Amino acid sequence: MLWTFLLLLMDYVLCVPHPVNVSIWSFNLEHILHFLPGPGTPANALFGIQVLKLSKGKWRDVARCTRMNPAQPCDLTLVFKDPMDIYQARVQAFTSDQRSNWTESALFQPLSDTILGPPLLMLSGCGNCLLLRISPPLLKTDQPLNLLAELHVQVQRSRDGAQFNLSMPLREEIRVEHLQRGVEYCVIVTVHTMFNENSTPSKRLCAESSPPVTGLVSIVAVVLSALLVSLLVSLLGWLLFCFSPVSREL
Repeated sequence: MLWTFLLLLMDYVLCVPHPVNVSIWSFNLEHILHFLPGPGTPANALFGIQVLKLSKGKWRDVARCTRMNPAQPCDLTLVFKDPMDIYQARVQAFTSDQRSNWTESALFQPLSDTILGPPLLMLSGCGNCLLLRISPPLLKTDQPLNLLAELHVQVQRSRDGAQFNLSMPLREEIRVEHLQRGVEYCVIVTVHTMFNENSTPSKRLCAESSPPVTGLVSIVAVVLSALLVSLLVSLLGWLLFCFSPVSREL
């Protein structure tokens, strides 16, 4: 009899439909919780959000997300402070006298689950090479971590589609060497970490390596040779004049 009463009491208290589609969207370590009201949720229902940090093992309220409107996102960027820790969020619907069951998100690790945005790329020719200037994506974190560890570079020759890939430590300036002069190449770069492959590639940029300089060098060499010959002829003429008998008589 008592057990039946308790079940009826629970059905009365927990009669608000639970939220659905609880998920965490993360871009450059900016974390936003999304959810939807369950079917049949009262129009006057509000929603509360709690988070769990697995290393501490205790659910706690998110201060700015205790009385959310339906489908209103909750910013968890300042709550998920440690990019290496694992977190979980949950959402509950409630009215003035009733509450729903909690609906939990999947486990979430900021560093591995965030999407890294595209780096900013600038490209120019430098002889038989290309000069890449790279600005990594700006991350929403106050921790001075070297998160962006590696750069993947895809280089493609425009005229025939031949391409090769390079991987190297992230630097602000990179030279891609041993290219043909006067040929257009297109480049895409992507930033990766050892924990994260959810990376957005940069915009595809194309540039020509510097044009061949053989003709220019030949012209300069001819001009310099002509000037040198003219100088030697003038010097020889001056010497002959100075040591000739006529110059002595003068």
